[in-house]
Amino acid sequence: MDRTLKGKVALVSGAGPGIGRSTALAFARDGADVVVAARRPEPLEALAKEIAEATGRRTLAIPSDLTDLEASAALVDRTVAEFGRLDVLVNVATASFPRRKMVDSDWSSYADSVQMNVVGTMKLCADAARRMAEQGGGSIINIGTLATTALQAKNGEYSSTKLAMVGLSKTLAREMGAQNVRVNVVTPGYTTGEGLTQLFEQMGASAGISGEEMSERVARTTELKRHVDPDDIAEACVYLGSDRARNVTGVELHVTAGAMIV
Repeated sequence: MDRTLKGKVALVSGAGPGIGRSTALAFARDGADVVVAARRPEPLEALAKEIAEATGRRTLAIPSDLTDLEASAALVDRTVAEFGRLDVLVNVATASFPRRKMVDSDWSSYADSVQMNVVGTMKLCADAARRMAEQGGGSIINIGTLATTALQAKNGEYSSTKLAMVGLSKTLAREMGAQNVRVNVVTPGYTTGEGLTQLFEQMGASAGISGEEMSERVARTTELKRHVDPDDIAEACVYLGSDRARNVTGVELHVTAGAMIV
């Protein structure tokens, strides 16, 4: 068994900065040809060029919006047309959300979150799963969140849509196992990057301390006393996408530095 992704084709949806970029690069370094998809064309083209220059692998940038269900099928079709197959799908894309109490919810905004985090994400999974079944198998990996385990006030819009995504992912794993299509979820902890830095600055301001001090305080609450890097999430995705995980399906893999042990 070739334990690398040599000869495979991986599609990373939501391939922006952070986890998306790290995952696309990790797949290419492990030998896969890579398709990156996201809404904004210019950063996407730059990422595809970066991956190709760093790894020598074939890359393709396809601007796509997961809320457009026709674009989902077109994304899978073009990937197969250009590369001849689709072996791995990683869904990183997610909807942003405002923090507010359920009684104050804007339900039209909630519908937008459902469209991205549930309908759009799982439609792409279904389109990819059909193609993978035709070629003898494949791997689908969705990115989860600790918000589905630690249910916090003012976070219902995000946690509930991601909970639906996790449930549907595990259901798809059960339905597609006989066709050798594996479906798993990778759930990150506090993941370093611009977004986390801004969050800690906001939290620190509320607590009367610096963002750096807040970051250190939160890190100390994890069992490993540190935050997670995007590359840590990428490594988990590479494992689940490869034949190294050929008997792993229907699981939620927590990469959280022990922020929560369930």
